[in-house]
Amino acid sequence: MKRWIASALVSLAGLFPSTAMAAQEAEGHGSWLGFLFFAINFLLFAFILVYFGGPPLRRFFSARASTIHSNLAKSATAFEEAEALARAASERIAALEGEVAQLKRELEEETAFQLNRVSELARSNADRIRRDTEVTAAALVDNAQRRVRENLAATAAQLARELIARHFQAADQSHLLDGFMNRLGLEAQR
Repeated sequence: MKRWIASALVSLAGLFPSTAMAAQEAEGHGSWLGFLFFAINFLLFAFILVYFGGPPLRRFFSARASTIHSNLAKSATAFEEAEALARAASERIAALEGEVAQLKRELEEETAFQLNRVSELARSNADRIRRDTEVTAAALVDNAQRRVRENLAATAAQLARELIARHFQAADQSHLLDGFMNRLGLEAQR
C-alpha cells in the first residue's frame, strides 16, 4: 500500500509539470496550490527517506547501540578486574611489608645469636689458651728445675767422685761394704 501511494504521488507530479513550474514563477504572492505542491513534495521526500532509509538506519543505530553497550560492559568488566588486581597488589604489598619486617626481625635475632655464639667461642678459646699457657709455663718451669737439678746432681756427683778419689781409703771401703751388707740382711728379713 505504501508503494502505491508513493507511485501515485510521483505520477501526479509527472502529470502536472505546469503546476510545479507555476510554483516557481509566482514569486511575489503565494498560492495555495504552490503550498500544496511543496507540502506533497516534502511528504513524498520524507516518505522515501523513511521507507528506504529507515531500516538501514535502524539497523545501523541498533548495531551501534549494541556495540556501545558491549563496549561499556567490557569496560565495566575490565575496570572491575583492574580494581581487583589493584586490591590484590595492595594486599600483596602489605603482605610483603609484613614479610620484610618478619625477615628483618629474624635476621636481627640470628645476628644476635651468632654474635653471642662467637663471643662465647672467643671467651672459651681465650680461657683454653690461658690454661694451655699456664700448663706450658708450669711444664717449662718443671723442665728448667729438673735440668737445674740434673746439672746440680751431675756437678755434685763429679765433686763427690773427685773428693772420694782423693780421700777414699781402704778402711772406708770396708766400712761401706759392711753397711751395704747390713742393709741387705735387714731387707731379707722383712
